[in-house]
Amino acid sequence: MSDFKDLDNKQEPTSEQDTNIETSKHAELPPYRQSDSLSQKPTSKMPLWLLPVLVAVLVVGVLLGKYWGNNDTIASDESAASNSVAGDNVADGSTSTEQSVLSVETVSPSQDDIGSTLSADGTINAKDTANVSAKVNGVAIERILVEEGDRVRAGKVLAVFDTDAMEQQVLQAQADVAEAEATLANASADAARVLPLIDIDAISKQEADRYRTSEVRARASLQASQARLSNQRLTLENAKVVAPVSGIISEKMVEVGQVAGGDPLFTIIKGGVLEWRADIDPKLIGDINVGTPVQVSLPGGDTVIGQVNRIAPTADNNRQITIYASLAANSKIRAGMYQTGKFLLGSTSTQTIPNSAVVSNDGYDYVMLVTESTTREDRSMGRIKQQRVTLGERLGESVAVSEPLPSDSRIVKQGGSFLNDGDLVRVVNGVTQTSKPAQAQP
Repeated sequence: MSDFKDLDNKQEPTSEQDTNIETSKHAELPPYRQSDSLSQKPTSKMPLWLLPVLVAVLVVGVLLGKYWGNNDTIASDESAASNSVAGDNVADGSTSTEQSVLSVETVSPSQDDIGSTLSADGTINAKDTANVSAKVNGVAIERILVEEGDRVRAGKVLAVFDTDAMEQQVLQAQADVAEAEATLANASADAARVLPLIDIDAISKQEADRYRTSEVRARASLQASQARLSNQRLTLENAKVVAPVSGIISEKMVEVGQVAGGDPLFTIIKGGVLEWRADIDPKLIGDINVGTPVQVSLPGGDTVIGQVNRIAPTADNNRQITIYASLAANSKIRAGMYQTGKFLLGSTSTQTIPNSAVVSNDGYDYVMLVTESTTREDRSMGRIKQQRVTLGERLGESVAVSEPLPSDSRIVKQGGSFLNDGDLVRVVNGVTQTSKPAQAQP
């Protein structure tokens, strides 16, 4: 009985039971009916927390859209405005203003008196020399009183030999003279006593001649002794080596203890005068004469002045002509020095430009000329023209121009290497260089 329930007491099915019943009903439907039934199933509801997120995303998108839209509008307005201005300019027939490349300072070429010179290499030698030799032989040097480079006067003692033996020889000669004097005195006395007796025929003429001969021999012996004494005294005097001329000791070839021979002991530059000897091509000799001034360089950047005193009449083995130029006294010059010098041939008028204005490129020299000068807004403007130049001798901060430029040329003073042909430049503080600045007076 428990398995049977009252059909009238039916209980309402729960939601879970309803779901199961629905599922079972769908399962019992034929296949062609199930898809229709499933499509009629209600969808689930959207969660409430998702709505604020969607609203925020929508607001941000609207703001970004307005920002980008404004930028595009501004860009299009500016483009339109620029196109409008460009169109107006074209309509007016004017173009945009060209900007200058560089601001430059200009100078004009100057005309200066430049000395004409001829450079050459040569050797400094003594103009005249004197060799000093010993006047005695076989005697050793006892003292040397000078050194190379000393300036001496004529008669100055240069060296002294050992004189001990010479002094003894002088004493011996003096003794010989004294003996000869005594012999002469005795002979003279005998002759004075005996010779008067011939008048009374007390003695023969032969005996009288013997007394006269004895007196003559005694006198001759005395003269010979005196001559030997003088010779010994001269030898003693020659033991001192003296300078025959005034000048500078250029070479010393003797040492203490050396025995004198026939070789020179010293060499003296007469008067200390040195000369510069240079070999010149005969084709260039026409511009050089006796008296032409020269300038010879010395170590340390110094120079010494001189003048040509003679010219060799014939060429040497190298077909060169030797020029001799006397030099002024200078403590830095020495005989034997090989120095460069130049002959000062006079002065000529030459065009010069500043060294800073020269631009070297590809082995050539150029200057930048400013042409087509105009004034724009109270500014002096010009076009650059590159001009090739041939340069000569450099003179300090200037350089000579072999092929002169027009005197009214305006040259870029410096910075030309930054410019090209045709560049537009602004000219500031333009200066015309008419001559070299004068030296300040002390």
